[in-house]
Amino acid sequence: MQIIDFHTHPFINNKYNSCFYPNIVNYDNFKSILSSAGITKICGSVIYNYTDFENIKKLNIEALELKKELNNFYIPGIHIHPNFVDESIKELNLRKKQGVNLVGELVPYYNGWKNYYNKNLHIIYEEISKLNMVVSLHTDLNTDMNNLELAIKTFPNISFVGAHPNQKELLNTHIKLLKKYDNYYLDLSGTGLLRYGMLKFLVTKTSSTKILFGTDFPICNPKSYVESVLFENLNTIDLENIFYNNSNNLLSFEFL
Repeated sequence: MQIIDFHTHPFINNKYNSCFYPNIVNYDNFKSILSSAGITKICGSVIYNYTDFENIKKLNIEALELKKELNNFYIPGIHIHPNFVDESIKELNLRKKQGVNLVGELVPYYNGWKNYYNKNLHIIYEEISKLNMVVSLHTDLNTDMNNLELAIKTFPNISFVGAHPNQKELLNTHIKLLKKYDNYYLDLSGTGLLRYGMLKFLVTKTSSTKILFGTDFPICNPKSYVESVLFENLNTIDLENIFYNNSNNLLSFEFL
């Protein structure tokens, strides 16, 4: 079975290596570690805590360089920033012409901004909607989920993918959004999946068509995430949706 990891953070420059421990993951073994876990394709952005747009563009450039190196193994995501509306729109159009269909993972606290909806983001989302791009965004216990819901509700033509199920309180909020909005999805990366029964609960309450496999590698152990999904005894259709079909349906895996 193919396994698409919707949520990773690859890198060339070790400065952007998000692994918590030194000398464990590097550019040379990044792909081989994921492949050994059974993962056949990855998506995601290069991340770092820049707050100025010139350096944020460098992250996007590195993602495109990684695409050249990793070829069909990697689907790049790019960054925007609400403090730089014109620059973000220019970047979106440039990268779309280069075949990019994924924005994010967006991590506001990491790049010096806060919530997922304001007047500047409205303008940027309008462009994302025109370009038919998918938005991946970080969520945690500090995320203003009501503010996030405004974005989801206001832009029904954008597919928003929340990251990290987290603990049950936040998971229940994700479930409400998944049931209420056709354009909201959840990826399994980060905190939550290792709580036994969480995935079965999530599938039962929503649908396997709204859930994407993700790991947050190199922060998290990819093999443990693969095995956690398999160990919950889901049927084959649910597994195929989570591991591959949903990511493929959102992104189509076409790249110029």
